[in-house]
Amino acid sequence: MVKTFRTIRSYLLARFYDRAMAGVEKRCLGVWRHELLHRAQGDLLEIGAGTGLNLQYYPLERLRVWLSEPDRLMRRQLARKTANLPDGRIQLKPWPAETIAMPDASFDTIVSTLVLCSVDDLAASLEEIFRLLRPGGRLLFLEHIIAEQPGLRRWQQRIEPFWSCCAGNCRLTRDTAAAICAAGLEMEQLTEAPLCGAPAFVNRTIRGSARKP
Repeated sequence: MVKTFRTIRSYLLARFYDRAMAGVEKRCLGVWRHELLHRAQGDLLEIGAGTGLNLQYYPLERLRVWLSEPDRLMRRQLARKTANLPDGRIQLKPWPAETIAMPDASFDTIVSTLVLCSVDDLAASLEEIFRLLRPGGRLLFLEHIIAEQPGLRRWQQRIEPFWSCCAGNCRLTRDTAAAICAAGLEMEQLTEAPLCGAPAFVNRTIRGSARKP
């Protein structure tokens, strides 16, 4: 029963994710992605690449890109969107964020957009990011995080089990900025803003860059 539910959830997320996100993409996320991802350089890994919403914002002419997405149906969407891109510039991989099958210091840039909320183990994922970045390499991130207001935090805690079950393991109560710093990355830029048009329990976002010393 659990496996059947996960299969159905995976199918629905892969098929309708782009449509469900279209409103907030138009209001703010598209602009934020563009501002963030134009900084990418060198060898780049995107964890949890999903359906490939970031692809249109990458300066592909100066990158080599690995797109990692453990969900088979999401990867199918990625394959369709990358089919006409230059050969050899983009590789699709099934790696989960906690276990990336690449040597230490493989990447100049790692990208996470609306992903660290849903990884199984946040600390392990960030440890892997630290391992994979070259010295001076950067994590570019855009994530939603736990609310500031105590009352709203309590509501997030109450609804998180149901929300996580329905929304692809998404967690509402993670303090991702603190976790990034705890992993040893140095915060270079951090911008906080509400996610336009999103419910209050999921609209506090951060975006920016963190550097490996």
